[in-house]
Amino acid sequence: MTVENLKKILAAGEGIGIEFKESKDSLPENVFESVCAFLNRVGGDLLLGVKNSGKVIGIDSEKIDKIKTDLVNLSNNPNKLDPPFMIFPEEFTVGGKKIIYVRVPQSSQVHKSGRFIFDRNEDGDFKVTSSAAISRLYQRKSAWFTENKIYPFLRFTDFNEYVFRKVRNLIQSHRPDHPWLTISNEEMLRSAGLFRRDFETGKEGYTLAAAILFAKDDVLQQIVPAY
Repeated sequence: MTVENLKKILAAGEGIGIEFKESKDSLPENVFESVCAFLNRVGGDLLLGVKNSGKVIGIDSEKIDKIKTDLVNLSNNPNKLDPPFMIFPEEFTVGGKKIIYVRVPQSSQVHKSGRFIFDRNEDGDFKVTSSAAISRLYQRKSAWFTENKIYPFLRFTDFNEYVFRKVRNLIQSHRPDHPWLTISNEEMLRSAGLFRRDFETGKEGYTLAAAILFAKDDVLQQIVPAY
């Protein structure tokens, strides 16, 4: 992301893929509703330190580091985002004022914030409460993504320890206080949603995504010969 691209986002205004929040000196209480909605829909751009109108008001320079830390830590808290999803806030200066930018991708999973599923439309975030709407959301995810396929006989010993070290080094370089750095590799996979249970069939295990990201070469070739 560049400042010039940020200015284009600001000029475009809020919509299904863009959300502004003021966040002058603290993290907005509803920020993870927007993160959740973006994950469940098609992803989006989240800017903190900006009014709904697109006017940049900035974030207190003494508070911005804490806000970024809170964003990262709480994205790993299932009470705020379930399943957790790691996000990487970036700090920029626009018109002499500091703002935070977060690119939230589309997720292959259905996420909740608090006890509710959120989705997104042109007017912003909304709760998904009806059984039919929730079912459609799960069906849409299943149709778009295959990486959640569970391999019940894929074991932790099938993963490459070197890849875990690379991932930890990457996290350390971006966020040295990230909670994933304090847990085991197995716990990290579960936290990332790479170990799942199918509540319809009872089948549980590591997913295709886990295999693609972490499996040893010989294991991956057996699962996905094209790789």
